[in-house]
Parts: sequence; structure tokens; C-alpha cells
Amino acid sequence: MNMIDELNPRSTDRIICVKVGSILRENLYEMSRKYWKINMDRASKATHVLAIVDGVVKAVYVPEKWTYTKEPKYIGRVEFVGIEDIRNDYIGKSVRGFYGHSANPVKYINM
Repeated sequence: MNMIDELNPRSTDRIICVKVGSILRENLYEMSRKYWKINMDRASKATHVLAIVDGVVKAVYVPEKWTYTKEPKYIGRVEFVGIEDIRNDYIGKSVRGFYGHSANPVKYINM
């Protein structure tokens, strides 16, 4: 059985983890960046957004701008525009310990 290392975030990183599911509806970036029910002030402090699939970090994004979505179906929800950090050492790490049995798709770390 393969053991996956647990995420060990740097104390200076302000992280939002978003569970995006294992079925790709769009590309991973689009699935990760939009329609989240989160506090705008809190989100704007994030230095990283981690895309989580089955408890493992699949992608890391550095958010550049947060806005409220203009999509009528998701009014009041938040989205970001950012850059993928393909060399980030968080990729491939487990975040299961941070979520526990929580059903909430969003998890804040160091925030």
C-alpha cells in the first residue's frame, strides 16, 4: 500500500483547500476557482488555493484577484483568478487529517 505524505504547510502560507471531486466537469482550474460559499475578506488573505481530489492535493494556485461571481445561479458566491504553481511541493500531499469527517468542501489552513 502506498503511503501518501501528509501536508505540512509553511506557517507563512494562508491556504484554502477546495474539494473538487474526482469527476472532471471542466478543467481542474475552472473547477477549483469558482462558486465557493466563502467569506470574501477571508478569501482575499489566501496565498494559495489547493485543489483536492479524494483527499489529495492535485493542483496549487496562487490567487491574484477575488470577486463575487456574476453567474446568476451562484449570486453571492466567490471566485478567483490565479496562476497555477506546478512546482509546488504541496502537490501529491494528503489533507485528510485537516478535513477529518467534515462534509464542508472548503477548509482553511493558517487563516
